[in-house]
Amino acid sequence: MKLAFYSDIHAQLAPLDAVLAEVDKHDVHWEIVPGDHVMGGPEPGEVVDRLRSRKNCLPILGNFDRWVIDHVDEGENDFPARNDSSRLTREHLSEDQLDWLRGLPREMTLTPEPGHDLRIFHGSPGNDEGALPLRLTDDEIIERLAGEKSEVVAFGQCHGPYIRQVGNQTLVCAASAAVNWDGDNRPAYVLLEYQGGGNWEGEIHRVEYDFEEQARKNEESWDPGGDKQAHTIRTGEFWNPAHMPH
Repeated sequence: MKLAFYSDIHAQLAPLDAVLAEVDKHDVHWEIVPGDHVMGGPEPGEVVDRLRSRKNCLPILGNFDRWVIDHVDEGENDFPARNDSSRLTREHLSEDQLDWLRGLPREMTLTPEPGHDLRIFHGSPGNDEGALPLRLTDDEIIERLAGEKSEVVAFGQCHGPYIRQVGNQTLVCAASAAVNWDGDNRPAYVLLEYQGGGNWEGEIHRVEYDFEEQARKNEESWDPGGDKQAHTIRTGEFWNPAHMPH
């Protein structure tokens, strides 16, 4: 079983298309998209339509997607600065596109052979606002996995792809296919192949594209955070490095 993972697109179509053009060269069985398809960029509807058009695409819901469909911006929440982006994103999606998002699972498991599970979520198990950033120690990772014992766990959220071994488990961070914070502004995807007998082989890929055009599109967009996202698209750095989200 050969899989492609790409995540945290955040309504950015051009980097997604660049990733998909490369993924198409690898003849994968499934494309796994661990959430945050919309919100944080100018093209939420276009991204939804692109994912829906992919024949073997298995998306799950991310916390930004959930914010949009659940109208979290209309009530008390921990991130009021996101409210306008959430509301405006919803207004730029059709009811059909919103229904598609509402139908996505929040987690999933693939089992290529009995006893060899791959668990997929957005942030951390049972928590789409959680995160498993690379800076955590093994013990901190184990704590945040909250008893999840799958052989491989794959996720997004952290905006810097990595593959890491913690005990008997392999961690695969697939973010981001659009906006990364690890100093490399190229979109990323991960190829993961199950070769039998508990043997998984993974590889991170980065993709070139016209990031300047996409940065300008964000700056000129209706999204209130477009200038900040443009900075990340150009530099591969979070706009406020002193206060990283994860």
